[in-house]
Amino acid sequence: MIYLDNAATTKPSKKAAEAMLDTVEHFGNPSSLYRLGLDSEKIINKSRDIISSMLGVDSKKLYFTSGGTEANNTALFGAAHGRKKLGNHIITTKIEHPSVLETAHQLEKEGFDVTYLGVRADGRISLEEFENALRADTVLVSIMHVNNETGVIQPVSELKKIIKKTSPNAVLHCDCVQSFGKIDVKPLLWGADYVSISAHKIHGFKGTGALYINDGKFRPHIFGGEQQGGLRPGTENEGGIAAFGAAASECSCDNSRLTEIRNKFKKEFLKRIDNIKINGSDEYNSGSVLNVSFLGIKAEILLHALEPHGIYVSTGSACSSHKPQPSHVLTAMGLDKKEISGSVRFSFDESITDDDIENAVSAVAKETAAIRKFM
Repeated sequence: MIYLDNAATTKPSKKAAEAMLDTVEHFGNPSSLYRLGLDSEKIINKSRDIISSMLGVDSKKLYFTSGGTEANNTALFGAAHGRKKLGNHIITTKIEHPSVLETAHQLEKEGFDVTYLGVRADGRISLEEFENALRADTVLVSIMHVNNETGVIQPVSELKKIIKKTSPNAVLHCDCVQSFGKIDVKPLLWGADYVSISAHKIHGFKGTGALYINDGKFRPHIFGGEQQGGLRPGTENEGGIAAFGAAASECSCDNSRLTEIRNKFKKEFLKRIDNIKINGSDEYNSGSVLNVSFLGIKAEILLHALEPHGIYVSTGSACSSHKPQPSHVLTAMGLDKKEISGSVRFSFDESITDDDIENAVSAVAKETAAIRKFM
């Protein structure tokens, strides 16, 4: 098997699995006062310390969630509702993950005014356009760090400096689900007030995420307990959190190997397959994603043609894979319908070998030629 859909999810690591299994013995409720509960609390705090140390933030400001989607929802609703008296304007982009875009749409229904920034052909926002969109009543900016369909890195480190000039009441949220563990994510350096991350993108398990909150006006929208300071109540997913910490401890936050893999795939595709288009910036890329349009074919046909070879890829975000609409990310980048319909996302982890690259490229070249001949 050559698994090339790591932006959708990753295979849990042995260390993460062992950490989760260990919680079977330490099964007490973390809120209980006896030793069994305290042991569970220690496991959770260990993971919190590992992850907050990687982020360079106070561990008391890290809250575990059920995943990246909940983290994004919590950040947007919590910040917008908590700052409503200060203004009702929100800025995000057209290329955000659905968990941000759909939340923004809901906030519009509640009376907030949302500006959706476009992107250039390389998938990056214009800082000039961003600055022009800011207003005195802007209370929230939500812009992702790394895009899940293209791997393009947004200039999040520049945003807070610009925000302070015009919108002192605005907080900054960064969806770092696709970047955490692969490249440096430093909220304090950026001035980010909210940062969302997820376990199953870094070889942890599905169903666990975290949200960094550095905003005194945050308003929680889940109620029912005092866990995690009452900001995200509910009995913690101890097994998932333990695995999250274990997986995070194995991350290098160095994308040099990923970039090397991406560059090799790109070079071989361009050399061996005609009529293709590489989508998104090479200069500003995490290295974890290569988005390619194979002109003249349907990406879904290629996806299924690769399955018998044991090769797994995707046509875009897994969260939108059952929707018939073309990719909102590639649409915002100005691709036409044929380019979008033929686009395939290859996403990597560091375990991919040169043999994997050769075998995958050979299979893609073979099946692309066969499909084009048939069509």
